[in-house]
Amino acid sequence: MRLRASQLTKDFGNRSIVKNATLSVNPGEVVAIFGPNGAGKTTLIKILATLLKPTSGELEIEGTDVIEDSSDVRSTLGVVIHEMLAYPAFSPYENLRFFGQMYGVEQLERRTTTLLAEVGLQRFAHEPLHIFSRGMTQRVMIARALLHYPSVLLFDEPFSGLDAAARQFVIARIGQEQQDGKGIVVTTHNTELGYLVGTRFFFMINGELEEVARKDEIAAETLLQMYEERSVF
Repeated sequence: MRLRASQLTKDFGNRSIVKNATLSVNPGEVVAIFGPNGAGKTTLIKILATLLKPTSGELEIEGTDVIEDSSDVRSTLGVVIHEMLAYPAFSPYENLRFFGQMYGVEQLERRTTTLLAEVGLQRFAHEPLHIFSRGMTQRVMIARALLHYPSVLLFDEPFSGLDAAARQFVIARIGQEQQDGKGIVVTTHNTELGYLVGTRFFFMINGELEEVARKDEIAAETLLQMYEERSVF
């Protein structure tokens, strides 16, 4: 499943948050977008996730214009953003069962228990989300994003606020999903972790998206130096 965005913009009042952003995401690659806080990364992810309509531009998933009609393609997207896309009073098990029924996931009981085991939450499967730490909540959100077997995964700052163990889990899961042929977008301000998981790199500075290089074309130290130079305000 291929995602293609062309000349996306998003204005709030007189302020442009995303400025003519163009990118594509192919199966089996991880597009890492680096940018400081306030650069427009979250807004871009929300547009790609069909959670926010752009002011202008084009967005297609496998040839379908999702700006005009997003209902047919939302089931192909798995999204992890800072907002909790789940019910905090419900347990992980209850949330996955609820959203699985919405998506029409087959063999839902097996899928739910398998995912909870994969993200390491069997012991907490029936505890309410509102008592969870940031790292535990992130695991639930990843399980929810994967629940319906999406083809494209969108992760907004997935490493933010996590301890070392939780970060390693997210890194390993992104790698696993890439190997399974998913197209993945990751936004982050952490160049070290972004370089580790990414296969193609972009900078997003002041709402402007710039393609930098593929992983086999650039060293981590060079990428960091370039990012530091570009992100100086």
